[in-house]
Amino acid sequence: MYTKSCTWTKKPSADRREGGSLSHPDNDEEDTEKKRNNHSSGASPINQRATNAILLQLSSPPNILTLSRILATPYLSYLLISHHDKSLAADTLSTISTNLDQSSTPAFALSLFLFMGFTDYLDGFVARTFPSTATVLGTYLDPLADKIFISVLSLTLWYTGSLPGMLVGLWVARDVGIMGSVYWLVRQETARKRSKESIAVMDPQNTPLKVQASFMSKVNTSLQIGLIALGIAGEVPCIDIPPDLMTTLIWITAGTTIGSSLGYVDGSALKKSGNK
Repeated sequence: MYTKSCTWTKKPSADRREGGSLSHPDNDEEDTEKKRNNHSSGASPINQRATNAILLQLSSPPNILTLSRILATPYLSYLLISHHDKSLAADTLSTISTNLDQSSTPAFALSLFLFMGFTDYLDGFVARTFPSTATVLGTYLDPLADKIFISVLSLTLWYTGSLPGMLVGLWVARDVGIMGSVYWLVRQETARKRSKESIAVMDPQNTPLKVQASFMSKVNTSLQIGLIALGIAGEVPCIDIPPDLMTTLIWITAGTTIGSSLGYVDGSALKKSGNK
């Protein structure tokens, strides 16, 4: 007698037939929402790869000169403040203050200022003459050094009474606004251009944008540095700065400070970096 045996098997689901794993619909919706949130959150500020790229590009000669200018700025500020008010040095710093008293003169401070200004010219000259030393990091680092230099010394000269507080406040507010605006614009472009692999905003080897200062911005920076130079020179006993000259430059610089800010707000000061 022939008996037919039947074996019942469960029909595989679509996910199982395609080699996938079974998942709950709610989990799929959560994964989709998570991916959407990750994409909309934009690129992270910095990661290990970006840190390595920054350290690598910092070794470029123009960037070393720029970095030295940043590091020397607080010392120059100290020289001016200590000359203006010797009582600022606390008891714990009395020894250091005594050792620096010989160099803490307006003439020495002015000489150091001029040398720092020369390094500002030199780093750009080296980058233009030897293109292999030019870096994307340098396009951000050089204007950052100028902003630190100008902000710190203008606050110092406001403290010593050489520059008016309203002008210094305008300078500092402009620089803070520019740095925030540039970071936001670069972050938006990085998030839009990035591939599946996350790219940090401050990654000079992958950022899609670089800073290219406008002519108005360069004029404004030159006027600011010139005004600071006159403020320092005015502390030197043998140099007499006409008050009318200072007043005129203050008003002109106030105008160029406002006008030069527009290129950073609308993004016209940011150009394609060439990174792929």
